[in-house]
Amino acid sequence: MHKMLEELKKLKNVYNEVKEFDIGSELKVKIKILTSEEETEVHSYAMGFEQGLAYLYSVKRESLCKAIIGLNGKDIPEVITEQDKVQRHIWLRENVVCGWSQALIDQVWAKYADLMATVEEKIGANLEENKKDK
Repeated sequence: MHKMLEELKKLKNVYNEVKEFDIGSELKVKIKILTSEEETEVHSYAMGFEQGLAYLYSVKRESLCKAIIGLNGKDIPEVITEQDKVQRHIWLRENVVCGWSQALIDQVWAKYADLMATVEEKIGANLEENKKDK
């Protein structure tokens, strides 16, 4: 039982994966992996858009708004101002990502996809290790 709890803790820690990268010379982005709850929120938000490319672009934009936790070397708090209680992802959607071109969104999305792939590899390796232990 103790071993199983340790392994579950390792899997939960994948949500702590963070990646910081440069996009060109003017933008540095820090992202995290979304939780399953955040992924559900993204798709619920995107359902307000038409299907096809509009839906896909909406999912990318909203995912990045929830995944970005820092810009240009500065962390962004979960709540931007205590007075207005503006959540980080809403602030990013309305003040940052809304001004990005689709090409820039696609570049940042590709980095997010790389981070997701890294996390999936770690989960896979952890599961293989568990199979060997049995």
